[in-house]
Order: sequence, then structure tokens, then C-alpha cells
Amino acid sequence: MKYQFFKSVAVVVLTAVVVLSAQTPVYAQKAKKEKAKKEKITDPRLLTVQKMTKMTKESQFLTKGVALKTGHRATQGFAISADESTMWFSQPGSFGKNEPGLTKVHENYIVRRKDGKRETMTLRYFGNANSLAVEHGEDGKDYMWIGSNGTKWKGSYSRTRTVSRFPFEANGEINDGFAGENYYMGGERYCYPAVNVEADILGIVTQKAGAVTVNLYSLSEARAMPDTDIKFKTQYKGEMVGEAEQTVVRTIKGKDMTTAETLSSFTIPKPDSENGNPAKDPNFYTFRAWDVDKDYVYFVEGKHNKGSMKNGPSVAFITVFDHAGRVVMPKSRIQCVFDQYLLESLGITPAGYADIAGIKVVGSKIYVMFSVKNSKGFRSVVVKYE
Repeated sequence: MKYQFFKSVAVVVLTAVVVLSAQTPVYAQKAKKEKAKKEKITDPRLLTVQKMTKMTKESQFLTKGVALKTGHRATQGFAISADESTMWFSQPGSFGKNEPGLTKVHENYIVRRKDGKRETMTLRYFGNANSLAVEHGEDGKDYMWIGSNGTKWKGSYSRTRTVSRFPFEANGEINDGFAGENYYMGGERYCYPAVNVEADILGIVTQKAGAVTVNLYSLSEARAMPDTDIKFKTQYKGEMVGEAEQTVVRTIKGKDMTTAETLSSFTIPKPDSENGNPAKDPNFYTFRAWDVDKDYVYFVEGKHNKGSMKNGPSVAFITVFDHAGRVVMPKSRIQCVFDQYLLESLGITPAGYADIAGIKVVGSKIYVMFSVKNSKGFRSVVVKYE
């Protein structure tokens, strides 16, 4: 009887071991551990992105508030040289109560700060000044990439339909709304560029109903495309005293990117404002800046607190995608914008106003730019992560 009892127990135990072994085999446990090891982040660029979520040190601030062309408008775009000696900023002109003779809404400024010296170039009728990109050409000139051929909408210029490439000229002026090489996105609006010469990538995003579409092309192939006649209707002028606003059909020479083959293209949808998760869903806040390298697209969004502590901190987030549009680094806080007390203690801004507006990735270093506001008006701040 005892023998039969112990025999039954042994069978039950052996069966349990076999079942458990079948459920979690040793090789599966090893594979799981190996997978966990593989998923550990080792890419220096992604490790730098992780550092952006940490508390910011004073030594990371390359500028604590640079004055640009006007103190009445926040900076919209940013670029920096690899040696950090030169920075470029793009800034829209002031509203001037939208009165002819006073308003500068038709103007954008590109400000170059080199070794502490400031030089300015004026662009008229280009549209949004967002996402400035700078290419150092083989001829030694610095070429600006910025949205162009904007149209007047709700009292200011926006809805850029092309991207223009042209050399920076200190004290220069461009009065046509476009210049140099022009890249047309088939009528799509809010066209903002990113350029990576080393990886031979030209990126142009467009927006529709809040959704952001990322288009990546071969830079060299795009530049080699023939120019064709491109026509579209635009509304402009009326800012000068005695000058009438005009609606015209403009014809330009440009590269029709609808005929170009993309390296990749993907859309980042706009989450539902009521049911979306502001901390996790990419593109929940306003799209503010982006950059691209050989592997990744760096997408930045955020909003400022309107200059009042009652509204809490200003916010900014970064999400990293691969070129196929897959998330490789989930949406993360850019802590330097959130920390209103740090900004106040450093004398940067007294009320936490921090409007994220630029990002540049140089190797494994990442630079972000945001506008602040104090008693003297708007100023530009640059923070470095490495």
C-alpha cells in the first residue's frame, strides 16, 4: 500500500516537472535573457536622448538668452556648426498691430552668430520660419534651407508650399518669397526641411489637419533633378503704406518632388485631444522641430505656459523613429524646458516661458533651442546634450 502511495506521488511530481519544463524550456529562458540583452540601448545617440530626461546642469547651456533681430517674436528655427563656433536662428518679424508701415509680418530673419558677432539676413513673403537647416557647401558658403512660398493667412504668412536653398548673405535681402533652388511638394503645405549631408539625406515634412508626414530623399539626387515650371496661387503684400494686398498666380522654377523617389515616407497622426495620452502619444502637442540622420528621425513637440506659473511648466517632448516610421525611443520629456525653477534661478526667464523650437543632432551630440521671454522680450536659449 505504501509502495503504491509513494509511486503515485512520484508520478505526480514527475508529471509536474515535465509540464513545467514544457511550459518554460531552458532554451526559451536563455532566449528570453538574450533578447533582453539585445534590447538594451547601446546606441550613443539614443543614450543621449535618454539624458535629455534628466536634470539639466548649468554647464549644458551654450546660451542663456541670445537677443536676435527683434524682441517681439519667438525664434522658430535653429542650426549649429560641428565646432559650435557658429549658430543660426530663424525668427519672424513683429506684428506691429498689423498696421501698414508698422507691421513686419511679411519678414523672416536669419541671424548668424559667429564668434560672438551677429549678422542678419532678411527674407520677405517666405512664410513660417520653422525648421531651419544649414549646409556648409563645397564652395565654402553656408546654404540655408527653409520653407518658402508662403501665403497670407489670418494676418500673417504661413502655409509654405516649397523649401528653398540659397547662400547666407550678411545684410542681404530676398523679396520674392523664394530663392535659389526650390523644392515643390505638390501643393502640400507647411513644408519644413532637415538636411544631413554626410548621410546624403534631404528630409521635408508637410502637415495636414495636424498630422505630420515625413518624406526622406537622397540629397544628391534631389539636387540633380531638373527644374520645371511650377504654378500656384498666393496672397501677399499690403504691409507697406499705400500698398494693396494682391492675389496672384506665381510661376517659379523648381524641382517637383512628387516625381522624386522617396527613400522612405511615413505619417505621424494627430492623436485625439480628448482620448489621447499627452505623455505617451507622439504629436499630441504642437509639432515644433525635427532632424534626421542616417538611421533616425528626431521628432519634437511641445507648448509654452504663456508666461504664467499658474499654467504650470512649459512642456517639450522628443520621440525617435527609424526611417520606416517605427518608434525606437518612446516619447520622452525634454527636461530643460519643464524645469521652470531652474530657468528662473539662472536668470533665464522669470515665469517658466520656454517655447521649444529647434533640435540638431551632430554625431552623438544633441542640441535643443527654445525661446524664453523676460522683461526685455524674447531671447533664444541653446542646451547641449552629450
